[in-house]
Amino acid sequence: MRLTLFVYFFFSFIFIPLKFRAQNVSLQFQNITFEDGISDSRIEHVIQDKKGFVWIATRLGIDRYNGQNIKSYKFLQEKQAGTNTMLQTQKGNILVATTRGLFIFDAKKDLFELLKSEDSVLNTHLNSNIHTIIQLKNGKLLCGNANGTVFSLSFEENDGNVKHQMLNFSNGSNSNHPSSIFQDTKGTIWMGTSQGDLFVFNEKEFLNTTFSKYNHNTYINDITADSNGKLWIGTKGNGLFNFDVNTNEVKQYKKQLNNNDNISESINNNFVICLYADKNDNIWIGTDGGGLNLYKNKKNKFYYFQSDSNNKFSISDNAILHISPGEDNIIWTATVHGGLSYFKNNISLYNIPPSKLGIRNKDKQGSRILESKNGDLWLTAGRNGLRRYNRRTGKVTVFISDPNNKSGLSGNNILSLYEDNQNRIWIGTLYGGLNILEPKTGTFLKAENWSGLKAVFAIEKDGNGNIWVGSNSGVTVYNNNLKIINTYTVGSNIGLSSNVITCMFKDVKDDMWVGTAKGLNVFKQGKFKSYLPKKEDSTSLSGSRILSIAEDDDLSILVGTYGYGLNRYFRNSDNFKRIGQEKGLKATFIRGLFLDDEKNIWCSTNLGLSKITPAGMVQNFNSYDGIEPFNNNKAELGHNGYIYMAGNFGITYFKAEDLANNYSKDHNVFFTNISLINKNGIKEAPFKNYLENYKLILPPDNVMFTLRFTTSNYWDPKNISYKYKLEGLHETWQNIGNNKTLSFSNLNPGDYSLKIKAFNREGLESTHIATLNIYASPSFWEKTWVKISLLLSFIAIIFGFVKWRVSTIKKQKQNLNILINQKTKLVEAQNRKIYQNNIDLLNAEKANQQLKQKQLENELNFKTNELTNRTLREIHKNNLLDKIKDDISKVAKQNKDSKSLKSIVTLIDNTLNLDKDWDDFYNLFQQVQPSFIKNLLKESPKITDRDIKLCALIHLNFSSQHIATLFGISESSVKVARHRLRKKLKIEENQTFKEFFERLTTHAAT
Repeated sequence: MRLTLFVYFFFSFIFIPLKFRAQNVSLQFQNITFEDGISDSRIEHVIQDKKGFVWIATRLGIDRYNGQNIKSYKFLQEKQAGTNTMLQTQKGNILVATTRGLFIFDAKKDLFELLKSEDSVLNTHLNSNIHTIIQLKNGKLLCGNANGTVFSLSFEENDGNVKHQMLNFSNGSNSNHPSSIFQDTKGTIWMGTSQGDLFVFNEKEFLNTTFSKYNHNTYINDITADSNGKLWIGTKGNGLFNFDVNTNEVKQYKKQLNNNDNISESINNNFVICLYADKNDNIWIGTDGGGLNLYKNKKNKFYYFQSDSNNKFSISDNAILHISPGEDNIIWTATVHGGLSYFKNNISLYNIPPSKLGIRNKDKQGSRILESKNGDLWLTAGRNGLRRYNRRTGKVTVFISDPNNKSGLSGNNILSLYEDNQNRIWIGTLYGGLNILEPKTGTFLKAENWSGLKAVFAIEKDGNGNIWVGSNSGVTVYNNNLKIINTYTVGSNIGLSSNVITCMFKDVKDDMWVGTAKGLNVFKQGKFKSYLPKKEDSTSLSGSRILSIAEDDDLSILVGTYGYGLNRYFRNSDNFKRIGQEKGLKATFIRGLFLDDEKNIWCSTNLGLSKITPAGMVQNFNSYDGIEPFNNNKAELGHNGYIYMAGNFGITYFKAEDLANNYSKDHNVFFTNISLINKNGIKEAPFKNYLENYKLILPPDNVMFTLRFTTSNYWDPKNISYKYKLEGLHETWQNIGNNKTLSFSNLNPGDYSLKIKAFNREGLESTHIATLNIYASPSFWEKTWVKISLLLSFIAIIFGFVKWRVSTIKKQKQNLNILINQKTKLVEAQNRKIYQNNIDLLNAEKANQQLKQKQLENELNFKTNELTNRTLREIHKNNLLDKIKDDISKVAKQNKDSKSLKSIVTLIDNTLNLDKDWDDFYNLFQQVQPSFIKNLLKESPKITDRDIKLCALIHLNFSSQHIATLFGISESSVKVARHRLRKKLKIEENQTFKEFFERLTTHAAT
């Protein structure tokens, strides 16, 4: 017998017909409690002002919350008053209606003061128990008190002077006082009372309406209107009413006795305390005990949101006293016991709770989910089997492994799901092997070796219609008859990198991609090609354990890894690139991948869901968006464009195009704290300085000041980044990330302007820039008048000093002149004496030089005379020898035997031709004229030695006769030699040898 168990056996239900109403809207709440600093857990009223501050009314007073800390204004206890309601006027004033009158917040004084008037009658009403207050479109305030009085106020347009007008409310009394006043889009004023009547104001008085007969005197707590102009009226115990003001038709919504679901056609609690109609025509309903109700006008359905201690993102309490819209699409709810709860008004997620799916466990292991072709949803229940959910009927079928039933499901820990062409559901388990379910009959089929497969993480169809099953023993390929036709393991020697198969994917080319615990593989032409990470190769795979594979629109392969992010494989270059990280993909575990119809890449990660657009932009969705982290599970794209996720939270789904961050880029940046630090300590600046229309004045002794700031985005402040610029100090914007504190020290005196802007988590810049004007006060010595006074004093001192100095210098000059005259005379006398001494010294030197010159001249004359005498002796000797030679020659001619005489003649000739005499002549001449021959050769380097001798003799004034004797030639030959010498020396015709030699000596000296 097949094991198709009914929940009645195990959970008291199975095949329970569940209608579509079980699909609840999914909202994520955040809470502000005592731990955050609020003064009371009971919140009477809440508003977020235009700056971004949240004002919280409690029984103890008013708390102001800025996202970082809370400041409490506990003035109510002093007045013995309680808060009824709060209001922010069009001009930003905060008003608090209490049991002891109307208070207004004075930002300059940073306190609440009772609003007063010079009119004693009006003061009586202003000090009364004011139950309700609104601001009309014309700017006037409309108040109703516990005495049954309705009056209007105007003070913002009259320089603070309070003016009023009493409105005619003839039915007003202590027992029938205004409890709620509302003005619709047409300007009509409606008023509900403590006796359940609904009045309309007709410009003169309040008139009762036909609604009153339907409410049966039940206290009206609140009134609002939808986009159709119909009024929604909440009562104290009589439920919710919808009143058509045009037809007077009334529809009442009260709690249904058997309504225990999270979705219904009516409210879940009859005590409706507050109402809010949003811009999407949704009516938000705060109840006393039923939590937050939502009426979706378009679907005519009610949804409920109640406190759940097991869900940290549920509303904090089920008694809601006030609902108020905030900035950045946030809705604030004030509760009785749970402080503040707030949520993003972004209804795009829907949820089928686990209780409707037969899931009782709180196991953190995620669930695999599959939408079959007939629209049924199949999901694993952690470690508790399989569920089949029929979306049309709401029926749930539970499949649980029973060891005693061999024909049923084998293994409760299910790891993978797949639907084949025959609509059979393939089920891979951790220890129970491979299961195949025939949905029509509920029969489990047994494939070949089904029980031998363990840890079946992946099932995929190949291009031939065969089913690949990946387990911890490799890949097993089945045909449609459930027979094994192939097995691929590491031992097959075809290239598979590991037997532990983690995921599989068939691409558009019918190639099979197989992810393993040790790398990525692609099966082509009967073999696997493996890709493994390489430490020093940035183009390789980033991680070895592969969790998911998909194909992008450009045919590149997307690969998700275990701990190493997302990779893109490029077919052309056969390499990888890490993608998404630089654009904000912070997750590193990519458990699932698919593309939607718009070609966006959806990544199931350890942090939630990430969407990568075709342009490469990354959007991250996490728990604050209703998307839980994926633990061994992944999101799946359904056939109708829905994206499904499953886990211990049940089934959450949404349209791919509907899920958006919905994070406004118009974050309002505002200052939350300013601390001034000087030598005496730290002082906090008054609240007025936080506002942009005030200037922060830094005292002269300021050493440093610190500013804290935040944005109106209270939903995910950690994902907001900031830039600032202090004009007067910086020229460019400074990036400070998520830091919300700035400190500045030792600013020079002068004006500055601090500007701060925010960027949301998508990097979009806020259009609002917070500005704080700052004036750094100068110290006493830095003040302008002090500087001018000091300058003038300095100039006067300088002028006096100069005058005194001029006078002193004048006297000093006179004394100096006298001294100079005296010194001059003394110096002149000394100079004359020195001059005379120098003259005497020079004369002595001159005489000495003259003596030396005389000695030199005498020496020169001596040398010259010696040279001349020597030369003359040579001439005399030569003449004598010549005469002797002639006499001997004559005797030889006469004597026949003349051989001996001829030898004597020859001897005399040789004596006359000896050069030794000339050498001696040269040495002596060089002593007398050391540079003559050198200068002569420099002037005429081609002259002969004979020419040099001739020049020397001419220079010594030898006559032609003496020269002829010395050379042994005739005087006529000397004349010819002198002529030739003039040509060689290029002596001009009118120039003598003496003049030439003097010029030669002069040029050489220069």
